[in-house]
Amino acid sequence: MKDPSSSKRMTILIVEDDPHSQLYFTKLLSGLYDTAVAESAAEAWDQLHDRKFDLVLMDISLKGDEDGLSLTRRLRAEDGYGMLPIVAVTAYAFPDDRKRALEAGCTDYLPKPVSSNDLHHKIAELTHK
Repeated sequence: MKDPSSSKRMTILIVEDDPHSQLYFTKLLSGLYDTAVAESAAEAWDQLHDRKFDLVLMDISLKGDEDGLSLTRRLRAEDGYGMLPIVAVTAYAFPDDRKRALEAGCTDYLPKPVSSNDLHHKIAELTHK
Protein backbone atom coordinates (compact mmCIF):
# COMPACT_ATOMS: atom_id res chain seq x y z
CA MET A 1 0.00 0.00 0.00
CA LYS A 2 1.28 3.44 -0.94
CA ASP A 3 2.18 5.73 1.96
CA PRO A 4 -0.01 8.87 1.58
CA SER A 5 2.66 11.06 3.19
CA SER A 6 5.08 10.14 0.41
CA SER A 7 2.79 11.14 -2.45
CA LYS A 8 3.41 14.43 -4.16
CA ARG A 9 0.84 17.14 -3.55
CA MET A 10 -0.92 18.56 -6.55
CA THR A 11 0.16 21.99 -7.68
CA ILE A 12 -2.46 24.58 -8.62
CA LEU A 13 -1.83 27.89 -10.35
CA ILE A 14 -4.26 30.62 -9.35
CA VAL A 15 -4.45 33.22 -12.12
CA GLU A 16 -6.19 36.12 -10.41
CA ASP A 17 -5.52 39.85 -10.32
CA ASP A 18 -7.70 40.73 -7.32
CA PRO A 19 -5.70 40.52 -4.04
CA HIS A 20 -8.77 39.51 -2.00
CA SER A 21 -9.60 36.68 -4.38
CA GLN A 22 -5.96 35.58 -4.41
CA LEU A 23 -6.00 35.33 -0.63
CA TYR A 24 -9.37 33.56 -0.59
CA PHE A 25 -8.31 30.87 -3.07
CA THR A 26 -4.90 30.44 -1.48
CA LYS A 27 -6.45 29.92 1.97
CA LEU A 28 -9.00 27.44 0.61
CA LEU A 29 -6.37 25.38 -1.17
CA SER A 30 -3.11 25.68 0.75
CA GLY A 31 -3.84 22.91 3.25
CA LEU A 32 -4.31 20.29 0.55
CA TYR A 33 -2.39 21.56 -2.47
CA ASP A 34 0.73 23.48 -3.34
CA THR A 35 -0.35 26.79 -4.82
CA ALA A 36 1.17 29.61 -6.81
CA VAL A 37 -0.40 32.90 -7.82
CA ALA A 38 -0.08 34.86 -11.06
CA GLU A 39 -1.56 38.36 -11.27
CA SER A 40 -1.52 38.64 -15.06
CA ALA A 41 -1.59 36.51 -18.17
CA ALA A 42 2.10 37.27 -18.78
CA GLU A 43 3.05 36.15 -15.27
CA ALA A 44 0.92 33.00 -15.62
CA TRP A 45 2.54 32.20 -18.98
CA ASP A 46 6.00 32.44 -17.41
CA GLN A 47 5.07 30.32 -14.40
CA LEU A 48 3.44 27.65 -16.56
CA HIS A 49 6.63 27.38 -18.60
CA ASP A 50 8.89 27.34 -15.52
CA ARG A 51 7.17 24.54 -13.60
CA LYS A 52 4.53 21.86 -13.92
CA PHE A 53 1.02 22.52 -12.64
CA ASP A 54 -1.74 19.95 -12.23
CA LEU A 55 -4.59 22.46 -12.59
CA VAL A 56 -5.16 26.16 -13.31
CA LEU A 57 -7.86 28.36 -11.81
CA MET A 58 -8.24 31.07 -14.46
CA ASP A 59 -9.92 34.39 -13.81
CA ILE A 60 -11.40 35.69 -17.05
CA SER A 61 -10.92 39.39 -16.42
CA LEU A 62 -7.25 40.20 -15.81
CA LYS A 63 -5.30 43.44 -15.68
CA GLY A 64 -2.94 43.99 -18.55
CA ASP A 65 -3.03 43.32 -22.27
CA GLU A 66 -4.47 39.81 -22.14
CA ASP A 67 -7.49 38.25 -20.45
CA GLY A 68 -7.90 34.70 -19.18
CA LEU A 69 -9.72 33.45 -22.27
CA SER A 70 -6.95 34.65 -24.57
CA LEU A 71 -4.32 33.02 -22.36
CA THR A 72 -6.32 29.78 -22.36
CA ARG A 73 -6.45 29.82 -26.17
CA ARG A 74 -2.67 30.36 -26.35
CA LEU A 75 -2.04 27.50 -23.93
CA ARG A 76 -4.32 25.12 -25.81
CA ALA A 77 -2.47 25.94 -29.05
CA GLU A 78 0.88 25.01 -27.51
CA ASP A 79 2.19 21.44 -27.17
CA GLY A 80 1.98 20.02 -23.67
CA TYR A 81 -1.02 21.99 -22.42
CA GLY A 82 -3.88 20.23 -24.18
CA MET A 83 -4.77 18.05 -21.20
CA LEU A 84 -4.09 20.58 -18.43
CA PRO A 85 -7.35 21.20 -16.54
CA ILE A 86 -8.18 24.92 -16.71
CA VAL A 87 -11.18 26.08 -14.70
CA ALA A 88 -12.61 29.49 -15.53
CA VAL A 89 -13.41 31.17 -12.23
CA THR A 90 -15.21 34.41 -12.83
CA ALA A 91 -17.86 36.85 -11.68
CA TYR A 92 -19.26 36.71 -15.21
CA ALA A 93 -22.07 34.27 -14.50
CA PHE A 94 -24.37 34.40 -17.51
CA PRO A 95 -24.87 31.30 -19.69
CA ASP A 96 -23.05 32.99 -22.59
CA ASP A 97 -20.02 33.57 -20.33
CA ARG A 98 -19.84 29.86 -19.53
CA LYS A 99 -20.15 29.05 -23.24
CA ARG A 100 -17.37 31.51 -24.15
CA ALA A 101 -15.08 30.03 -21.50
CA LEU A 102 -15.63 26.48 -22.72
CA GLU A 103 -15.21 27.52 -26.37
CA ALA A 104 -11.88 29.17 -25.47
CA GLY A 105 -10.64 25.84 -24.15
CA CYS A 106 -11.43 25.95 -20.45
CA THR A 107 -12.15 22.49 -19.08
CA ASP A 108 -14.89 23.77 -16.81
CA TYR A 109 -16.40 26.88 -15.27
CA LEU A 110 -17.18 28.08 -11.74
CA PRO A 111 -19.00 31.36 -11.13
CA LYS A 112 -17.86 33.61 -8.28
CA PRO A 113 -18.41 33.60 -5.42
CA VAL A 114 -17.12 30.02 -5.25
CA SER A 115 -17.83 27.95 -2.16
CA SER A 116 -15.13 25.80 -0.65
CA ASN A 117 -17.18 22.66 -1.30
CA ASP A 118 -17.78 23.51 -4.97
CA LEU A 119 -14.11 24.30 -5.52
CA HIS A 120 -12.79 21.14 -3.88
CA HIS A 121 -15.41 19.00 -5.63
CA LYS A 122 -14.47 20.47 -9.04
CA ILE A 123 -10.76 19.91 -8.44
CA ALA A 124 -11.35 16.30 -7.40
CA GLU A 125 -13.63 15.73 -10.39
CA LEU A 126 -11.12 17.09 -12.90
CA THR A 127 -8.04 15.44 -11.42
CA HIS A 128 -9.72 12.19 -10.36
CA LYS A 129 -8.32 12.55 -6.84
